[in-house]
Amino acid sequence: MSTIELAVDGVAARERRQPTTADALAAALAEANAAGLAVAPLGGGTQLDLGMPPARLDVLLETTGLDRVVEYEPADLTVTVEAGMRFDALQRLLGEQGQFLALDPPAQPAATVGGLIATNASGPLRLAYGSARDLVIGTRVANPDGTLTHAGGRVVKNVAGYDLNKLYIGSLGTLGVLVELSFKLAPIPPSLATVVGQFSDAASAGRLLGAVLRSPLGPQAMELLGPGLARAAGWPDGTLVVLRVGGYPPAVERQVRELQSLLGQHGGRPVEASDGAWEHLAELRTAAMGRELVLKAAAPIAHTATMADLLEQRLAAAGTEPQVWAHGGNGVVYAACATVPEAAVLTHLRQDVGALGSNASLVILRCPTVLKRAVDVWGPVGPSLGLMRAIKAKLDPRTTLNPGRYVGGL
Repeated sequence: MSTIELAVDGVAARERRQPTTADALAAALAEANAAGLAVAPLGGGTQLDLGMPPARLDVLLETTGLDRVVEYEPADLTVTVEAGMRFDALQRLLGEQGQFLALDPPAQPAATVGGLIATNASGPLRLAYGSARDLVIGTRVANPDGTLTHAGGRVVKNVAGYDLNKLYIGSLGTLGVLVELSFKLAPIPPSLATVVGQFSDAASAGRLLGAVLRSPLGPQAMELLGPGLARAAGWPDGTLVVLRVGGYPPAVERQVRELQSLLGQHGGRPVEASDGAWEHLAELRTAAMGRELVLKAAAPIAHTATMADLLEQRLAAAGTEPQVWAHGGNGVVYAACATVPEAAVLTHLRQDVGALGSNASLVILRCPTVLKRAVDVWGPVGPSLGLMRAIKAKLDPRTTLNPGRYVGGL
């Protein structure tokens, strides 16, 4: 693994621990907790920009030494791995059996399984397969007091008790340190195809997305690309819709024909897609996540195209050279910018996104530390903050884990 500085958002740690077993990690965490030290769990270090600067930081606690496969049952479509295993290594292993973990976040090569789950990373395939909350069936967690606890199990049919797995997914390591994860898997489709359509404006593209969602067709993913990312992909200028289809060859061929027909009915022009077009788009998304400013917006699905166009237009007007893409069936839009606008631009943009629905939100996934002093990267939390504080107080009473980095200063 490449060397990672002993600092998060300019807050330096005093030491770095690199345990190689779950027991050793739990012991190191308990020692730090007893001494009143603040701990930041660390996987591949690819998402350290996420969150507010830590209120304090003493120890970086690495999970990369926990990189083993605990149990793999191809016949059951389940796998259990340690949290420090690299995500790409897991996918290669599963691919040997014609299977995969149906998460496709824009992950850099060093990204670990635990890090992606702790940040609730996902990608276009969530349309067909769901997000991490749908795919994680079991967790093993090191708690601040040094105990190791299980939630869920290693089989899909496990419904006893509370579903504590969802508590840890996306919690940014503020409640416990993930040391082991169990997933349900999916078979790799025998045939795959990509359909691309060009539209004169985002509204027309949005109407196609709605038509596909209302149809009996079932694409694996629907991506809407703004002009900036379309140009980066080498496709025609304008708003593009990229549809991914998978299954047995006859079914894929039928879906391609019907999707192309729908595309034409809604004013789209077909764009030729090479065999590697989908993989190339995934590489572009991953590269975009490393730009100076990365935003993630969410709103009701019906407003996806409107929200994507809003981000494209406002950020382009601010001179940021945005690359915008949206998960068409999930109401999630990303914008990655080459430069960072003034804080006021982001504040107004957050207000405009919020006007799209009561649950609409704008989160800053990546930005310079200096901007975090002017803008809360998480935005308003709402009435759930009190419950979140109570859970944090129960599971991490000494605020040992990532203090200050999560929403509401948790």
